[in-house]
Amino acid sequence: MEENNILPLMTAAETRISGMDYRSIASTPTEEEKSLKMVAEGAMIPETRVSAQENLVKLHKRGRMLVASYEAIRFQKLDLFAVTLRQIGAYIQKMHLQDAVDVLVNGDGSTGSAPAKLTTAATTLAYSDLLTLWSKFTAYQMNTLLVNAKTAAAILGLSAFSDPTTGLHFQNTGKLGTPLGAEMILCDAVADGTIIALDRRYALEMVVGDAVTVDADRLIDCQLERAAVSSTAGFSMIFPD
Repeated sequence: MEENNILPLMTAAETRISGMDYRSIASTPTEEEKSLKMVAEGAMIPETRVSAQENLVKLHKRGRMLVASYEAIRFQKLDLFAVTLRQIGAYIQKMHLQDAVDVLVNGDGSTGSAPAKLTTAATTLAYSDLLTLWSKFTAYQMNTLLVNAKTAAAILGLSAFSDPTTGLHFQNTGKLGTPLGAEMILCDAVADGTIIALDRRYALEMVVGDAVTVDADRLIDCQLERAAVSSTAGFSMIFPD
């Protein structure tokens, strides 16, 4: 799972719990509360309130059962089973990523957690669209862009990002460019024509119930070895504005 894990590049905090229920905390200051005004001598200092969210964080359990016959275990190399387990870990991590994208797009269900959305009627991406998106981050930094491969190609194809220096960097290292200073991350869970922009320092909290659980048993009557691999996690918005 760690080999394919890009969640640290888009989450601000990771919370590990020992149960199935978790209620996150959040602070939703108004524009008036965001401006820290001068405090007169002896006057009360303005407050920023942090409270528990009204909804529980939804944790999703993802897993797969690995089943092998006695003959497969006896006559095959254990390295082949390690490859299969790595593939299962990659699939589990991909589903956790899909859950994170769903929360970023639709919110976590609590009041005011659905992020702002910008739409355009144009059928092709323009540099001005990225500038409009960037200009919305007045109180934060647009340091992360989540896109699928098709949208990433459209961004890299813009004349503003196809200069020789950017192209040489991509050709030599395979690393994507950083449009307007934001790290661009490829994610198949993002729909075509959609760009998710966020400040990863403040946007998302990952709640982990069980990082990895492995249970194994043996069925004597049909000579099968079974191993169940699962992971439980959920996501919550911190500052959706």
